Amino acid sequence: MTRVTNSEITASPSPILVYDGSCGFCSRSVQFILRHERRHDLSVVTRNSELGKGLRRTHGLESVESMLWLEGGQALVESGAVMKAAGYLGGWWCRLAVLGSFCPSLILNGAYKFIAKNRRRLSSKPAVCLVPQS
Repeated sequence: MTRVTNSEITASPSPILVYDGSCGFCSRSVQFILRHERRHDLSVVTRNSELGKGLRRTHGLESVESMLWLEGGQALVESGAVMKAAGYLGGWWCRLAVLGSFCPSLILNGAYKFIAKNRRRLSSKPAVCLVPQS
């Protein structure tokens, strides 16, 4: 297995999703995204991995505990990251993201924080380890 460095992955034109790998709700959300993505160029990284820590440090987001969407040198957090992920999926998810963009970010981030605060209760099963398929 080839090791990828922080600078190599930051320079990648493909989007990167940084998530909490110890959270079952988060892991299943990432699995859903990977099952439904159409472009098949999304990279996923757990927040507490060396690469995840390096990416957060690079973007000055070490203390941020939300999902991160990194693309084109931009880092989006909280509901911004969710909207980007929905838009990335295309189809009806993209339409929902467009509709959501009309909602004030204060409300969207409030909803995100509520779900994030209760995510462990929303998940009845423990986190599962994602194993890449060749």
